[in-house]
Amino acid sequence: MSYFDCYLIPVATDKLDAYKLFTERMAKVYREYGALRVTDCIFDPATADGTQFHAEGAKAEVQAAELRDFKTAAAAKDGETVILSWTEWPSKDARDELLPRVLADPRVQPEDGEDAIFEGARLIAGGFFKLLDS
Repeated sequence: MSYFDCYLIPVATDKLDAYKLFTERMAKVYREYGALRVTDCIFDPATADGTQFHAEGAKAEVQAAELRDFKTAAAAKDGETVILSWTEWPSKDARDELLPRVLADPRVQPEDGEDAIFEGARLIAGGFFKLLDS
């Protein structure tokens, strides 16, 4: 059963090009070690209020509530956007075996003089088992 490492990452909008190059480099390494897929998505600010994701019967209750959105969850600051990223592994066992090798690969280490693209301490991460894939 597939297993997913998922990340919510606040990234300065002026560093998005650098982030894209970084994630392309990382994805290549992850795939070489056995990841099935690496996906990065950029937040669409037009969906920030979250109300369009609720059925008509729930909208009144939702509009009266203070909704959390991805920018809030990621503690994104002015001038930042949010990346939702996940890596799909064949299984949790495969992930547990392969991820340490990925992280030890010199190609995923910062290059000398390379500036940080995002603050690692602000990255939100977790592992997930697949519940539905339709």
